[in-house]
Amino acid sequence: MENKEEKKTKVVDFSQLEEGMIVAKEVQQNGKVLLRKDIPITGQMIKKIRNILFIGTVEVYDKKVSVKKKVANYEKEKQYIRVQEEFKEIAFKLQKTFRQLINDDEIAMHEVREFAKKIQSELTPSSIVIKNIVLYGSGDDSIYRHSVNVAALSAIIGKWIGYDHAKLNSLVYSAILHDYGKTKIDRELLKKEATLTTNEFNVIKTHAQLGYKFVKEIKQLDTSVSYGVLMHHERLDGSGYPLGLKDEAIHAFARIIAIADVFDAMNSDRGYKKKRLPFEALQIVKNESLGKLDYEYTKVFLEHIVDYYTGEEVLLNTNETCKIIKMNPNDLEKPLILKDNDFIDLTKEKEFYIKEVLI
Repeated sequence: MENKEEKKTKVVDFSQLEEGMIVAKEVQQNGKVLLRKDIPITGQMIKKIRNILFIGTVEVYDKKVSVKKKVANYEKEKQYIRVQEEFKEIAFKLQKTFRQLINDDEIAMHEVREFAKKIQSELTPSSIVIKNIVLYGSGDDSIYRHSVNVAALSAIIGKWIGYDHAKLNSLVYSAILHDYGKTKIDRELLKKEATLTTNEFNVIKTHAQLGYKFVKEIKQLDTSVSYGVLMHHERLDGSGYPLGLKDEAIHAFARIIAIADVFDAMNSDRGYKKKRLPFEALQIVKNESLGKLDYEYTKVFLEHIVDYYTGEEVLLNTNETCKIIKMNPNDLEKPLILKDNDFIDLTKEKEFYIKEVLI
């Protein structure tokens, strides 16, 4: 139970804001959050809020409040931002590296190896990377940032499965390069916001073979890397592409990358679709494991990843902040939550749903 003293707050004018105060109630303008709850106020924040809103008040915690938890949350947010910036930087450099592959694959592969090292160095703790992808996805960058996210998730899954160092590296190379073939497709088609025609979708589907044809010629890479590139859109029931392979005919790397690929896509805004609700994305991955995605690998992925949601703060469709108490393995969209000291089972309280995971 939360200490009563920790609930004491006061309302101050913008002119009275001081660095170090902790926001007790988020400040919004036109639906956009300007100051998040439980975040320490900095000088930059004070300047920003005064520039945007000349007159107003902010509810902050009383100075008597113990701020250890608030500062811990702030430090955690800084970790998310650091990973986000690091992944953005890798994605930016990856664009240049993909162009270099055409002319000098030896130099380009040196960069890919360095990217693989950087990505894997950011995986501790895995919760930071997973939550970063849940929060931000890869946006409308369906090649470079998407490839970084898929490589990170694939590496995490590979570790959970028990891959050794050499096999893990090859898996990450394959994941980084899995959508290289998209660089050979018209950019306007990739960014099209309207529904694709059958012919247009068939063109986009060629990216797996285009990438494979190029990657398999890189002498420094094991053949398993190119198989992951070729088969990452294959599905166990034969409904995938480009070869319509089934079950064990699909290389293990491709089956791992497929899980990471689907999860990042579900958590990302694209021109033609909005990102899924965070727990809806988990449920879709689970549903796909029944015939399409590898069941055993998906089981390992979900069994581990649900642990990272327990204890996390989330925002309901009512804009109320709650905490995840226990995940429901039978219905991942409907965990047990704590709201204002009351337990709510979302399988029974159907008027509520989780719309956002909070930092």
